[in-house]
Amino acid sequence: MSNEHDHPTASTTQPGPSILEERTLSGIFVHVLGLGTGVMLPALVYLVAENEFTRENARNAFNWQVIVTGVFTVMFGLLGGAITIDSVFPEESAVQYLGLALLVSGAIIMFGSTLFFFVNFAFGLIAMGKAIFGTAWAYPLAPDFVGWLAARTSDDSRWWRVLVPHLLITPLLGAFFALESGTENDPLFVVGFGLVLAVLLTSVLTPGVLVRDMQSVAARTSWQPQWLWYIGGPAIVAVFTYLVAAVQFTSENPGGDAIYAFAGALWVTVLIYLLRRYRQVGAS
Repeated sequence: MSNEHDHPTASTTQPGPSILEERTLSGIFVHVLGLGTGVMLPALVYLVAENEFTRENARNAFNWQVIVTGVFTVMFGLLGGAITIDSVFPEESAVQYLGLALLVSGAIIMFGSTLFFFVNFAFGLIAMGKAIFGTAWAYPLAPDFVGWLAARTSDDSRWWRVLVPHLLITPLLGAFFALESGTENDPLFVVGFGLVLAVLLTSVLTPGVLVRDMQSVAARTSWQPQWLWYIGGPAIVAVFTYLVAAVQFTSENPGGDAIYAFAGALWVTVLIYLLRRYRQVGAS
């Protein structure tokens, strides 16, 4: 359990707006970012931030959003399992009872998640309010997942390994789009939905991990990689794709097209970075 409840990271004796000079906007608003993105943006802020106040708040937001994300992941997993069983097995099959149990369990969690949604919203506002006045507020009942992970990844030279999931998952999603039948009742739809979520998660976290690994490499070796080239390139590709999809092809979902383009371009730049990294510093 985190011991950071109401721990002030800075103090001031000056009244008025000067109190904000000792805070960071990212440290204050990271809690609101977590409300809409789960673990993704708090994790990204924690990875790239250098200010201790920002990192403490991002850490607390991440610890809580792991629980929130886990609840909704379980809910969609149960519902997805029920849909898959209903699509694959005959109606009179005994396995259908398992599907019914999964459906009921998912529905119960969905009903309870309504209250959980308001609790999540209230905690985010409380944490943001505490941050405005200089307190890194740890959410109630949230274990210190960041501390647990840090104890097992204390060696900064191993950050490159966290880049590998994006390299593995993104081609799988591309293969799924190339082979899928296009019927939403097909159980493979559930697999595709899971792959989309996984690519979205890695697409958000990978830039932060990339920056973190570059900082570690630059501190230990003579090679000084510039993160702007590796992240700015995919961002430009995403913007260009959005404009072309919206203007030239009048796509119904240019934002989605841009996200997939970003994920694909990021896959290319991560691969290039890892190859260059191996040539410069090896696998360490």
